[in-house]
Amino acid sequence: MKVMFISAHPDDIELGAGGTLIKHIRRGDQVFYVVLSRGEKGGDPVAREREVLEIIDYLGIKIFKLCDYPDTLLNTKFNEIKDELEQLIREYGPVRIYTHSLNDTHQDHRAVAEAVKVAGRRIPQILSFWSPHMYNNFNPNYFIDITDVFMEKIKLLEKYKSQGHKDYLKREIIKGINKYFGFISGVDYAEGFEIVRYREI
Repeated sequence: MKVMFISAHPDDIELGAGGTLIKHIRRGDQVFYVVLSRGEKGGDPVAREREVLEIIDYLGIKIFKLCDYPDTLLNTKFNEIKDELEQLIREYGPVRIYTHSLNDTHQDHRAVAEAVKVAGRRIPQILSFWSPHMYNNFNPNYFIDITDVFMEKIKLLEKYKSQGHKDYLKREIIKGINKYFGFISGVDYAEGFEIVRYREI
């Protein structure tokens, strides 16, 4: 199975779908990992790039793209991002994409969600992951059990040392979110997603 994870900033993928990412890799699926900015408004971009590259190496991800679009201003580069994603999707040919939610309050996240929706219009499955900027707007209707990889997800997030002061990266917060998604889906720990599109493949 070819899957693509697309985010606005370093750590977005691991926060919302880190366990799912690990499960795809363990299953032997082909993973394409895309981050569109270096997250320079949220910390030192050199440190953030180093951290995300460490995770890519740790997970053994072979196909990835780290872009350099301006953090917090992705909406001003919408057409460029959409065109680049369209080309990457065409070249890679994923059957499923994980990305941000259209309901996110962060402007970068919404811009990426919209760009993926347009660029990935022929992709059978698009799922949107949770972010700390969702507040009450996130309505997951697809869940993936990450009980067996939850502690490994925590290890991934702990590699983002430059962001360790942020509350949403604290272990108890992540545990609470994934425990809640597990509760509503009947498992110990889960990641929840909003279905943008889901056709059987």
